[in-house]
Amino acid sequence: MFTVILALLTACGSNGGGATNNQPNNTNEGAGNGNTVNETPAATDTPFPEKSIELIVPFNAGGVSDILARAFAEAANGVIDQQITIKNVGGGSGTVGNYELVKAKPDGYTWLWAATGHISSALHITPAQYTRDDFTIVNKAGEMAVTVVVPKNSPFQTLQDLIDHAKANPGEVTVGNPGESTVVALLAQLLEDREEIQLQHVPFQGSGPLLPAVLGNHVDVGFMNVPEISGQVAAGELRALAVLSENRVDQLPDVPTAKEQGVDVAGGASHFIVIPNDVPEEVVQKIDALTKAVYETDRFKELMDQVGYQIAYKNGADSLQEVNDWYETTEDLYRRLGRIE
Repeated sequence: MFTVILALLTACGSNGGGATNNQPNNTNEGAGNGNTVNETPAATDTPFPEKSIELIVPFNAGGVSDILARAFAEAANGVIDQQITIKNVGGGSGTVGNYELVKAKPDGYTWLWAATGHISSALHITPAQYTRDDFTIVNKAGEMAVTVVVPKNSPFQTLQDLIDHAKANPGEVTVGNPGESTVVALLAQLLEDREEIQLQHVPFQGSGPLLPAVLGNHVDVGFMNVPEISGQVAAGELRALAVLSENRVDQLPDVPTAKEQGVDVAGGASHFIVIPNDVPEEVVQKIDALTKAVYETDRFKELMDQVGYQIAYKNGADSLQEVNDWYETTEDLYRRLGRIE
């Protein structure tokens, strides 16, 4: 299965982004801080798990979230003594599957493989039957970094070249993204906002059609996940101007981050283990310990290397902070874009 992961990622694009519905979500105005695991695990003799675990993926099979969740379930063999069953619940830009998790019995046997946008920024513009307070973030598994790429014959050698040209020629630079309101597209808009430039955004139906558009000079710039373009960068067919992450990524070690270049833009599709509220604390601590142990297995590392995924564990409190930071960043951005009031 995993020999074709990279091809599937390219074909499906990123489903780690926000929603595409432009309606404001009044049910989430003033949402609180959610719930997280305590930072200090409590000793407990509560047996867990004693039956199979259901891992909800809030998208149809074959997308990025589904592939990553299935890789996690495979790597869990031998670490978690019970089977992990994947349940795909698509619809509503992730909100249907998320609500399935919120409604689940709080016994620790239903988990959600959640992406940043779908439990944060999407709630600004997509009606949902829950708020950010209605689930508990156990921990963060990792993240998929976004990169800014141009064709090999592009005049832009650095990110600053792109910014300078855009300032001198407002609205001229065309920037392709894998879909309106995805995390990737929002990062392009965040760059535009923070650098006070005007770009011409061109949304595609996933990264599959976006990649040849960048290679063929049909758009000037592409914002794409690292694994979708690392091969073309290595082959010299594309030039990577920056990675939009806090640190450089292993797949593109020579490509500087935007922050290294003085541009304060960072983000990407992080993924989290999320459970219903009111799961007993000792069970929550066991879920945290078990999932962290899976992230540390050689098998999970091998599978993530295949797709260019950065394993980056964070505990519940730090994960919640990351999600809330993105929520607040995108709320401010959406207001300036006129998407919400």
